[in-house]
Amino acid sequence: MQCKSSSAFFPRYLLSRMTDRATGASIINNHIFRSRWNWQFTRALSVRFIAQYNSLLANPEFTELSTRKNINAGFLLTYRVNPWTALFAGYNSNAQNIDLIPDGSGSEIIRPPNRFLNDARQFFVKFSYLLRF
Repeated sequence: MQCKSSSAFFPRYLLSRMTDRATGASIINNHIFRSRWNWQFTRALSVRFIAQYNSLLANPEFTELSTRKNINAGFLLTYRVNPWTALFAGYNSNAQNIDLIPDGSGSEIIRPPNRFLNDARQFFVKFSYLLRF
């Protein structure tokens, strides 16, 4: 029996832009780059990796939104014996350009342009099995 591996790569780039009609000035620019890689090693074993970068550039003259950046990465390992029995293991991580600065009344959120803070991590395992009575 031969094991053939197959892979797929799916990049996407989305751009959303708002401009002022009178002046043509930019209000917001939202850039999203998302990439997904799939590898199928055997009929039962597969791996998926997703990475996403999101950047919102806001003009403070026209909006109260703040400029922000976000990076997210997720990994999923799947072992599927049949459509009713599967084992999943995965990891997800998220980072943003936020920082908390203590001040007199608590903390203030600032957004440094080139510094990312990991604000979420998740590891999970799931086993799925069909029980019939």
